[in-house]
Amino acid sequence: MEMWFTQLVGGVACLVGISAFWQKDDLRFRYQMMAFCFVMSLHFALMGAAVAATGVAINGVRSFASAKTRSRVVMWFFIALMWAMTISNISHIFELMAVVGSTVATWALFTLNGIVLRSLILFNSSCWLAHNLWLGSIGGTIVESAFIITNILTIYRLYSSQQATQSPSQVS
Repeated sequence: MEMWFTQLVGGVACLVGISAFWQKDDLRFRYQMMAFCFVMSLHFALMGAAVAATGVAINGVRSFASAKTRSRVVMWFFIALMWAMTISNISHIFELMAVVGSTVATWALFTLNGIVLRSLILFNSSCWLAHNLWLGSIGGTIVESAFIITNILTIYRLYSSQQATQSPSQVS
């Protein structure tokens, strides 16, 4: 496959992913993350990165499931599936970082909301950024860098919104 096409797929994933991080609504965030994951999985598959492609595909299904249920059984299923489907193919520490980041994000999506959720997603993005730099994925590096910046801005917006709704006596 032509590298330009592979990077174009990564660019499309970037646009879908950035729009997800602008969402203040957790449900919309999860659905858009699902779409991002599937496009990014295709990008990684085209790059020949099996661990990343598998992990991101699982993350897409996980994002959908986390929008429907908060079941701890389902959460642990996705964590176990992630490790079972990737561990035998991990050959470098950066691949392991992506799996660890995805594990933390899975826990966050099933148990948390708001700023804390997005903070752990920020950790996940940092792990994937390191992975994508190592892999040489231009689209993946751009998208995770954009995720980090966009997520920080959204965390700030959520924090500011919380502060604005508190009365002056609650702020001090």
